[in-house]
Amino acid sequence: MQALKSELAAKLAARQGREGQVEARVRQFSNTWRQRASASGGTLDAQLSYTSPQAAQQNFSIRGLTMASLQEGPQEVLAFSVGGANQALRSVNIEPGLSENEIVSRFDRALMPSGIGVKLGENGELVFSTSEAAWANVRDSLSVRGSGIRYPTGQMSRVRTDAEPPAIAPEEWHTGDTEALRATLQQVVQALAQLQAARSAVSLALAQATGRVARAQPVQVKVSMDTLAENFTEKASQPGYESLLAISSALVGISRERVVALLGLD
Repeated sequence: MQALKSELAAKLAARQGREGQVEARVRQFSNTWRQRASASGGTLDAQLSYTSPQAAQQNFSIRGLTMASLQEGPQEVLAFSVGGANQALRSVNIEPGLSENEIVSRFDRALMPSGIGVKLGENGELVFSTSEAAWANVRDSLSVRGSGIRYPTGQMSRVRTDAEPPAIAPEEWHTGDTEALRATLQQVVQALAQLQAARSAVSLALAQATGRVARAQPVQVKVSMDTLAENFTEKASQPGYESLLAISSALVGISRERVVALLGLD
């Protein structure tokens, strides 16, 4: 990606490179980004957050279900369903006087068996989450039935959800004209900073795992983990697409198998 940044800057400065080279770099990174979930063993989410041992999550909101609407009005029982009419309903009792944290807690407890977590967002909003693997099913089947206050009585209604946008969106990187190149360069610079943060998070996780192995395993295991961490750091610090590939390779080889086990050591 560092090479892409340099080529974009050169093209903007009218120092033309080989025809189609910038476009090829964008396609190359787009392909790498599309393979993020499988390449990372499901531990690197669309926000470039390292989630092991938990599977990568997709955050989303439910239209019309705001904290203000839940804190206003009379009592109502909201029944949720995921996966169709034959699935068990998960009920949330909303009543006057509940705090934001109490509302979040009730939603989280009710929806947890359906694989949905709930937390309070930075701006006081409800943030729902589910695993990336389950997201399509949740998006297409999540329904709610109310008591006629916030939602209709007696029938399940499909809700409309909005997924949190990914941290990096290479499909929006265009190179057709000067304005597009300038916008793409700005997004690439931001993406480089986000990738650096992701590398740091993975490096920290590997270092923590190495430390726990050192306390629980013979010396030779510690040596191999130290070597692994050093190799990862060396590769991930290199410019270009190798940095993202290093993250993916490390996560496939460690996070899904070894790190999950290592972090479970007491």
